[in-house]
Order: sequence, then structure tokens, then C-alpha cells
Amino acid sequence: MAVRHEVNVASNARGAIRSLINDKPQIILAGTDAKKMDAYELLRHLQQEQINTPTIVVSPASGGKYQSVAMKLGAVAFLEYPIEEETLNETVTRILANGFAQKGKQPPITQEELDSNLTELEAKLNRHMKCFAGKNQVYINSFILGGGQKSKPRIALKCSLRQQYSQPPNVYYEYVRDVCCGNPTSCSAHQRFNEEHPER
Repeated sequence: MAVRHEVNVASNARGAIRSLINDKPQIILAGTDAKKMDAYELLRHLQQEQINTPTIVVSPASGGKYQSVAMKLGAVAFLEYPIEEETLNETVTRILANGFAQKGKQPPITQEELDSNLTELEAKLNRHMKCFAGKNQVYINSFILGGGQKSKPRIALKCSLRQQYSQPPNVYYEYVRDVCCGNPTSCSAHQRFNEEHPER
């Protein structure tokens, strides 16, 4: 299923910086090339102003040498052309889900959850869990809305490691799939644990 997002376009870094005030985007997609280093100018501004809007840098195929610079300046992802639409959609979805996790909010239920057998999906995620803190912790969650009504059941995980570092412990399907079962090192709680326990 095609993913659709509302997009506002700026022609350069200064235009993007001006638009941040009014638009307040959930995510920034910053293109760059060897001649125009707008993405890095934008990243520096975000860093200086302590603006935490997640930013994806997209570069030409030859731009990989700048990846470490982008990540040090706070980019959350670095993609090179040519980019498959599915790859871009997955990256944006993962980052948006992570943003909900950082704020402790429940993201909207996904179409994949609505279309799947949740018991099978729960078992699959528990089987493919990569984060030690999430082992066999995936469960099917629903809550009482009142008047005898319940919310639609969905995939969830209550993470003791995130709770240990004063982060919202509850994460949901996309975060579980992409971070806990995909790349746990992108979780800040996992990063902090590894920093404190380098011998592990």
C-alpha cells in the first residue's frame, strides 16, 4: 500500500530554516550534493538551536564519504541515490514511530496490524527479537474505552531497559519491528546500556 505524507518544500537551507518556525515538521528530508552543502548547514542550525526534529540526509551515490559528518551533526539516517520508494517509506515510518516512542505517545495502529493475525505476528516478533531486553516481551495490547468498549488489539512491548533510563517504556508494532527486532543499537536506552557495560 502506498504511503502518503504531507510535504512542504524549501529550495535551500535558509528557506528550510525559515519554514521550521511555521511548519513544525515531524521529520526533515534534506538533499545534498558536492557543490551545495545545504543539508549540513541545516543540521548545524538544528544542533545550535537545539531543535530535535529528526533529519534524513539524502546524497548522490558518491556522497557516502560525508555520512559520518552527517551523523555527527545529528542526522538520524543517511540514504544514497538511487533510493527505492519502499526503502524511503520504511525509513520515514521507523523514524516517526521512534518519535512517538520518545514522547511516550501511542502511534496510530498500522494497516499491517489490522490485516494480520496478531497471535502469529506476536510469535514472529518474539522469535526474531534482537534486543536482550525484549526477549519474549511482545504482547497483544488493548484497553477499556468505557461503555463496555475496548480499543482495537495491537502489538506492544513494555521495555524495562527504557524504563531504567527514564524513557517511556511502552513501544508499539513499528518500533518493535524496526528497532527491537531490527536494529536495537538505534535505541538510546540500548546505547546507554552498552556505554555503561562495554564488557557485555
